[in-house]
Amino acid sequence: MTPAEGYDESYVIVGDQTVLGIGGGICQVATTAFRAAFFAGYPIIERWAHAYRVSWYEPPLGLDAAVYSPGTDMKFRNDTDAYLLIEPVVDRVNGVATFNFYGTDPNRTVVVSKPKISNIVPAPPALYTVDESLAPGEKNQVDWAKEGMTVDVERTITENGTTRTDTLHSKYQPWQAVYLVGPGTAIPAASVSATESVTP
Repeated sequence: MTPAEGYDESYVIVGDQTVLGIGGGICQVATTAFRAAFFAGYPIIERWAHAYRVSWYEPPLGLDAAVYSPGTDMKFRNDTDAYLLIEPVVDRVNGVATFNFYGTDPNRTVVVSKPKISNIVPAPPALYTVDESLAPGEKNQVDWAKEGMTVDVERTITENGTTRTDTLHSKYQPWQAVYLVGPGTAIPAASVSATESVTP
């Protein structure tokens, strides 16, 4: 993915950090398409949860889809006997993306359970890192704390008298809040302080 190919810079998860990167924001498109396919009852071939819970995909929990070149993708299969037309619609004024699926009516009903949450892990203490480009006492938050947890969502599909159930499994890491601070900024006692400086 490059700017020449039309990709912009936005936030991406790299290792244990949320940073600006080319192609950031593509997961919002993938998540929207994934949810359309999931609620329509199509088989999900490949889907990855994000490393941590991303607030703008909630609620509901456990229905995000991460994509990242080259190895993380979202794929579903058209299991009907007809072509499927996928129409993306972008409302730039209101900042809304929609995927319309057009195809044959497979005579199916899809019921999705409420998320089942388990294995909750508290977020680590906040991390404060000195950034020499900031003024003394200045503070800039660049990551937000999230509990880690396991989320399971069941999908029951009934079609032509046959019922089948599958489970979407997501395991999210606990994520710490991260602050860049100017030299001499007071650090809360319950937090972690990094000694190295950060320069842009």
